[in-house]
Amino acid sequence: MASLVEFAGRGELLVAYLGDWYRLGVDERKRRGLSPDPGMELRHLGWLDMVLPAQGEQRNGDA
Repeated sequence: MASLVEFAGRGELLVAYLGDWYRLGVDERKRRGLSPDPGMELRHLGWLDMVLPAQGEQRNGDA
């Protein structure tokens, strides 16, 4: 299974990867009969914010 580190510097793929994890998390909660997790979306967006550079900025691993 891939990890966030494997997507360093590959923003579009990272967004797709985390989007899949988010979708799987939502599906898993539904399957278990759990209520929606209101913080799940913000956590995933926070992870993206930590690793993706702001427009015009470069972070380690970004080309």
